[in-house]
Amino acid sequence: MREQSIWQRFETDDVIWASRSLEWTLAAIFAVTVPFRWVVWIIVGLYWAASVIVRQHRHNKNMLSRFNMVMIPIDVFLISVGIHITGGFASQAFLLYTLDLLFLAVYSSIFWAAWGTLGILLAYALASHGWNNPQFWWRELILGFLGITATALGLSMRQTIRALYNSSLPMEQIQALKSLQESVVKLSSLPAVVQTILQTGLQLLDIEAGYAAKWTTSGKLKLIAQIGLDVEGEWDPRESYELPALTSLDITYFKNLASHESVKVGHGLLSRGYRELVLVPLKDGDQIIGILAFAGVRKKTPLNDHRVILEGLADMVVNQIRFEGAQANSLKRGRLLAVLERVGRIVNRNLEMETLLRSLHQAVADELETDSFFVALTLPNDPGHILMQYLYDEGKEYPPEVLAIGPGTPTEQVLLRNEPLLLRDNMGTSQLTGSFRVPKSAIFSPLVYEGRIIGAMSVQSYRIDYDDDHMEFVSSVASQAAIAIQNAQLYQKTESIALTDYLTNLGNSRHFSLVLRSAVDYAVATNTALSLLLIDSDSLKQINDRYGHIAGDTHLQILANVIRRSIRDRDTACRYAGDEFVIILPETELNEALRVGERIRREMDGKFAWKDSMIGATISVGAAEFHPPMTAEELFAAADRAMYAAKRQGKNRVAAG
Repeated sequence: MREQSIWQRFETDDVIWASRSLEWTLAAIFAVTVPFRWVVWIIVGLYWAASVIVRQHRHNKNMLSRFNMVMIPIDVFLISVGIHITGGFASQAFLLYTLDLLFLAVYSSIFWAAWGTLGILLAYALASHGWNNPQFWWRELILGFLGITATALGLSMRQTIRALYNSSLPMEQIQALKSLQESVVKLSSLPAVVQTILQTGLQLLDIEAGYAAKWTTSGKLKLIAQIGLDVEGEWDPRESYELPALTSLDITYFKNLASHESVKVGHGLLSRGYRELVLVPLKDGDQIIGILAFAGVRKKTPLNDHRVILEGLADMVVNQIRFEGAQANSLKRGRLLAVLERVGRIVNRNLEMETLLRSLHQAVADELETDSFFVALTLPNDPGHILMQYLYDEGKEYPPEVLAIGPGTPTEQVLLRNEPLLLRDNMGTSQLTGSFRVPKSAIFSPLVYEGRIIGAMSVQSYRIDYDDDHMEFVSSVASQAAIAIQNAQLYQKTESIALTDYLTNLGNSRHFSLVLRSAVDYAVATNTALSLLLIDSDSLKQINDRYGHIAGDTHLQILANVIRRSIRDRDTACRYAGDEFVIILPETELNEALRVGERIRREMDGKFAWKDSMIGATISVGAAEFHPPMTAEELFAAADRAMYAAKRQGKNRVAAG
């Protein structure tokens, strides 16, 4: 823009130079008929020599302008000399003064044009010596009138040119900003784009320094890019010049920073000699997302007068920040979808609860730094307790455990509000994990299936602070995990039904086969004892024949209850077939197994009552101990032989195989 203005001015200078050339050429022609014409020719020769020198430096667009201005007083002096030597008042050369009056109007303000006109009038008076001639005063009046008229016309011309220039300036600025917008599209990173915007801003504003910063979630400004300053990292706007712009939501202008109270974060403005500073808030709607600043030495035109440029540059920076945010969100969403797809594949292919939760923990740990992880499930009809189904803390897995839900605990808040919870540096005294350490940060997310809360999932860290992005990730995983956990619970329920005897609620024969093989493998691997009891009712047929099958079923249920009361939690009792029951006793030698069988036999001996009648019901028990390299089938066969031996010996007894 400045180059175009200078070029227009240069064309005006060119016209004035040509007019002066014509002026002195006419003077040389006029001097042919007057005495002392050689003086005029010398003056004309010197002028043309100077003109040739100036014309050889046309690349310097200010040189011709300076030449024309310097020549005005020289013109007046030389014209006055010419008038004096060519007849004084009788000389017609005074007409040449009119050209210099025009030149004064072009180059000078009203003040200097008035003084210049007065100087021309005085110069003519001294050169003509026509004080006593009334015509002299008439000529002075005409020259004065011409000077006033030319000055007024010059002022009007300059105002018109300035108005045209100012009206065209916004369009030129908009065009420059449009070109800038087209160029930054090719750049990829936000700092590179903002750096280019700053460089263009410095050129358009004719200023020395600039910077741009983003507003962070921690309430600080973070540098994006800078030119000509010492800005770096993050800083608190309350300790810097930016605070007024962030609170007023409008452009803030410091005409002289030295006159303002110094701030802690001055960005090196004063040390570099910068006194002028303009701050433009970066606004995304009604929200402030950053600041754009330009600084430098004070110019004739204040920086805040360039509102079109400042707001245009600020809008471009805002658009780039928006674009970067949208791009980052898109990438984050894409990555999250990919992770969730992988998590979905992992958790949905596991229906066994323990394997499912271990796989879920691993999937989360692959994406998020996790020191502790748990999945707690609600208990039907018991809102005050929760089943800690899976708990991992500092490298150790803990067994499932029913725990009371403490009032005000994070788990209770999540279950009541059905909303995820992020805790950082304010964990209170809740003992959240197996090691009873208080984590640095933790995320809790509800497990919701078809609108019903079935539990809570939590990740915790002793080292880092989680943020909102981490919470969004955990919540997304929890939404998938809830479906998988519900499927696993249904699978467990279905499997339990398939492995449970409908009449006694003990395991069935399939359950017995699975547990026995596992128990044999464990005994071999750990070199521990293993015993098996096979129990057969001596009285079921007689009860069925005499009292019916309902009485027989009751007899079997009583036997199942006696067995259940007589064994340990780690033992397994199953109804094998009809009136036969089996008990697997891990880490139990034969003598101890015989004592268990005897305890059950005594409790069942003759104690079955039906409709006020006591029936002499008894059982026979066979016991066998595992000895490698026996198989599960061989161990069962040994117990079966012992049971039949007890029957042959008269029933109602325990025999060893």
